Amino acid sequence: MVFSSVYLKALVRIGNELGVEVTATKIQKIFFLLQEEGGKDVGLKFEPYIFGPYSKELDEVLDSLVDQGVIEEKAKPIKDVLTGFIIGYKRSYILKDDRDSHVEAEVEKFFEKWVVKDRKEILNYVYRKYPQWTRYSVIRDKVLRM
Repeated sequence: MVFSSVYLKALVRIGNELGVEVTATKIQKIFFLLQEEGGKDVGLKFEPYIFGPYSKELDEVLDSLVDQGVIEEKAKPIKDVLTGFIIGYKRSYILKDDRDSHVEAEVEKFFEKWVVKDRKEILNYVYRKYPQWTRYSVIRDKVLRM
């Protein structure tokens, strides 16, 4: 099965409609949970990575939709507390074109359930329930202390 961008657009649309921030972390973890717990194989391959379960394909599809102008990316700089240097960006997303952004009702309900949770809650859940997927994570100890 090949991953369809319709699912990604649906998740971003639902988050936008509910007035919650849809971040890259939320996207990765919600799709991981959709496949693990939602009983929906959307064709993504996840691997344990430095921030827990990660799908390169999902990231590539997201980047492609941003490049096409279908999804807008907002990047907030993350600064080192000691030096003030920018060490990364927190990316969030807004759906600009909602055509082809509706999926099966049970998947939409799954997205609604998870997208309203904050990033810390989702990370904590994934890291505790699926430790085998977080074995290479550089933030594991921090997440488990939350």
